[in-house]
Amino acid sequence: MHNIYAKRVNIMIKWFIEMNFPTLIILVYMSVFLMINSIFPKKINTVFGQSLALTVIEMAAYCAELWTAGLESPTTLRVFFSAVGYSVRPIIVYLFVMLLLRDKDISKKTRFLFLLPLPLNMLAAFSAFFTDIVYSYDPSNNFVRGPLGFFTHIVCIIYLIAMMVLTVKKFCNKDYSEGLLIFLIVFVNVIAMLMESFAGMHGVIRNAYSLSIVLYFSFFCVESFKRDPLTGALNRRCLYIDSEKHKSDLTAVVSIDLNDLKKINDIQGHAKGDEAICAVVNPIDKNVPKGCTLYRTGGDEFMILCIRTEQPTVEKMLDDIRSEMKNTPYTCALGSAYITTEDFDRVCARADAEMYKDKQKYKSLCGGEIRM
Repeated sequence: MHNIYAKRVNIMIKWFIEMNFPTLIILVYMSVFLMINSIFPKKINTVFGQSLALTVIEMAAYCAELWTAGLESPTTLRVFFSAVGYSVRPIIVYLFVMLLLRDKDISKKTRFLFLLPLPLNMLAAFSAFFTDIVYSYDPSNNFVRGPLGFFTHIVCIIYLIAMMVLTVKKFCNKDYSEGLLIFLIVFVNVIAMLMESFAGMHGVIRNAYSLSIVLYFSFFCVESFKRDPLTGALNRRCLYIDSEKHKSDLTAVVSIDLNDLKKINDIQGHAKGDEAICAVVNPIDKNVPKGCTLYRTGGDEFMILCIRTEQPTVEKMLDDIRSEMKNTPYTCALGSAYITTEDFDRVCARADAEMYKDKQKYKSLCGGEIRM
C-alpha cells in the first residue's frame, strides 16, 4: 500500500513539472531577481513576491486537484485542493489592483470594500465540504457546478472591472503606457478565464496570471530606467531618445528652470529644495497638452518636447503654466524655441537662452526674492 501511495505521489510530481515547467522557470527567475535587485520600494516588492507565491500555490493545488480527479471516487483531498485553487485566484487579481493603487491614499473603508470579496469567495470555495451550492462531485468523481458555481469567476471579474476603471483614469491622466499595459492584462486574463471555463482548457488562467506578473514587473523596471526617481518625470536619456525618434515631427522645445533654488537650499535646507522641485512638476505636467512631454534634465531644470504642436498651443501652455504656478510658493523661468534647420542641441540652447531672459526679468522685477 505504501509503495502504491509513493508511486502515485511520484507520478503527481512528474506530471506537475511536465505541465508547468516553463511557468515554474519564469517564476523562479523572477523570484531570484526580486531577491537580488531590490530597486523598488518594499511595498511593491512585497506585492510582487506575494503574487509569485500565490501563483505557485494555485499551480500546485490545481495540479493536485487534476490528479485526484483521476481517482475512481471523490475524496476530501480533491475538495480541499479545489477550494485552495478557487480561493487563491481572486487574491492574485486583487494584488494587481493594489499595484495600480500604489500611489493612492486609500481609506480604511475603501480598503475594507476591496478586501471583502476575498473572504466571501474563500467561504464559498470551502463550503463544498458541507454543501453543493458552489460545486460538488458525483459518485463517479465528476465535477458538478452548483447554483453559485461561478462565484469565484464573478469575484475575479469584479477586480478586473476595478482594474479597467483605474485604467481609464490612467488614460485621463495621460499615463498611456501603464494604461495600455493594464488593458492588455485584463483582456488576456478574461480570454484565459473563458477558455478554461467554457472550452475545457487546463492551466491557461495560471499561465496568464504568471506572465502578467512578469510583464507588469518588467514595466516597473523599464519605468525606473526611464523616469527621474525624485519627480517621476522622464529623464534626460529619454529626452534625447524621443527627440531623435520624433525628429521629423518636433515643432518646439521649452526650457524650464525653478527660480531661487539655491536660496531655498541655503536658507531652508536641501530637503526643502527637493520639495520645491517636486512641487513645480504637477503644475507644469497638468498643463502640458497632448503631443507634449515633460523631462527633468538636471537639478531644477526641465524641458518639454512639443510634437506636432502649433505655436499658439505652445504659447498657451506657457501662459497656463505661469498661471498655475501662482497657486504655489514658487516661480519658474520659461523659454521656448521653435524648430528650424538647426540640430537639436542648438534648438535647446535657444530655448535655454529665452529661459534665462525670463529668469533675468523675474529677478529685476521682484529682486529674486522667494515667494514664501
